[in-house]
Amino acid sequence: MEWIERLNQSLDYIEANLYGKISYEEAAKIACCSVFHYQRMFSYIAEIPLSEYIRRRKMTAAAFDLQTYSL
Repeated sequence: MEWIERLNQSLDYIEANLYGKISYEEAAKIACCSVFHYQRMFSYIAEIPLSEYIRRRKMTAAAFDLQTYSL
């Protein structure tokens, strides 16, 4: 259960830096594991690779911004 909490904290880091540079090393550090282990565990739990998750989140945020600022 502790690992899930640390993973959630790393997701908070990703969300906070969605419009900037996201460091896999920093996200793994927050989750208290290596980058390799973090990516493996993220993919296992989320059923999507970390890079794909970040790409989709950035695309979703951009689409939301376009809808919001187009009006």
